[in-house]
Amino acid sequence: MPGRMLVRFILLQKRLLRKYSFLLMLCLAPLFAAGVGQLSKEESGIATIALYLPEGDSMAKDVAGRLLSGEHVLRYLSCEGETEARQLVEAGKADAAWIFDQDMEENLRELAKRRRVRPVVTVVERQDSVPLILAREMLSAAIYSSFSYEVYAGYVREDLGMEEISEETLRAVYESVAVEGSLFRMVYPDQTPGENEDFTYVQAPMRGILAIWFTFVGLAAALYFMQDEERGVYGRVPVTRRLYASYGAGAVFLVDAAVVFLVSCKLAGVYTDWKREVVSCAVFGICVLAFANLLRLLLRTPKGLGLALMPLGAVMLALCPVFLNLPYFRAGKLLLPPWYYLQSIHNDRYLFEMAAYSAVLFLVSAIVQRLRSRIA
Repeated sequence: MPGRMLVRFILLQKRLLRKYSFLLMLCLAPLFAAGVGQLSKEESGIATIALYLPEGDSMAKDVAGRLLSGEHVLRYLSCEGETEARQLVEAGKADAAWIFDQDMEENLRELAKRRRVRPVVTVVERQDSVPLILAREMLSAAIYSSFSYEVYAGYVREDLGMEEISEETLRAVYESVAVEGSLFRMVYPDQTPGENEDFTYVQAPMRGILAIWFTFVGLAAALYFMQDEERGVYGRVPVTRRLYASYGAGAVFLVDAAVVFLVSCKLAGVYTDWKREVVSCAVFGICVLAFANLLRLLLRTPKGLGLALMPLGAVMLALCPVFLNLPYFRAGKLLLPPWYYLQSIHNDRYLFEMAAYSAVLFLVSAIVQRLRSRIA
């Protein structure tokens, strides 16, 4: 029995790989993933900031160093003067300009001495937006570090009367009690640290897009089976056993697609642990197989299934956490295989829920198939 199944699998695989449309479908995912992976390495950002720093101001350089250090979501353009920074914004080449005061160090120390908070950077923007709100928060965080030290130094020297303390000692004590790193630690429900997925905003939606692509491969498999069924390819297979035949034909599609899916995740830079990836992808493939075949039975004709593809794709993009994770329409989300898969990557509970959902789909498909065979 296993030998016969292997022979049938090889024959179906050989027949499938002759379909240029299927090969094109398989090639789309890794090419797109590789392109996104390469794009994520290029200089890019959610907003472009024209940055002007006065010469000779050490504090302005320290603040700019914090902004430019490490990976960031903003793109900075260095300017030689205030006029140039403003012109870049007016010409639409920059979303905002940050113009540091000429005497930023002196002004910041004076504000720290008086315990007052006033602007030391002029911000010029074309229009307000969410990325620019985030950018202003990042600027404030970079300035706060210098401001907090000046407040601390003034308190020690003036309020505590320790005027003779050296700058080196003062800085050493300040640094010894400073909080390093983030005040917050992000973990997923299964305690996987968020730092494991260190990818840019360009790469973030890639897993969701690939999950929807994988679902469409399963739907394409169901569509191919329906067309073969109309041509009489499965004429010798009893109606009561057509469901098992459709599972076998669809599995050939999804085995190839699963390999491409995992490779594409690697190329896109969103790959995590290989065991988790393989297990989640395997359960996801079973879920997609059951989902596609139930739709095939309910819609009955290739035309009906074909017309449902575009609306279904739009629904998956809207409800699954691809670009946004909306807190609404949970009942609709629970009907979509990609939603379970995207949740299961960091929560084993959804992996079991996806398996249970697959079992329900298989059971409903068997009932629908039996009803159809009785009617026929």
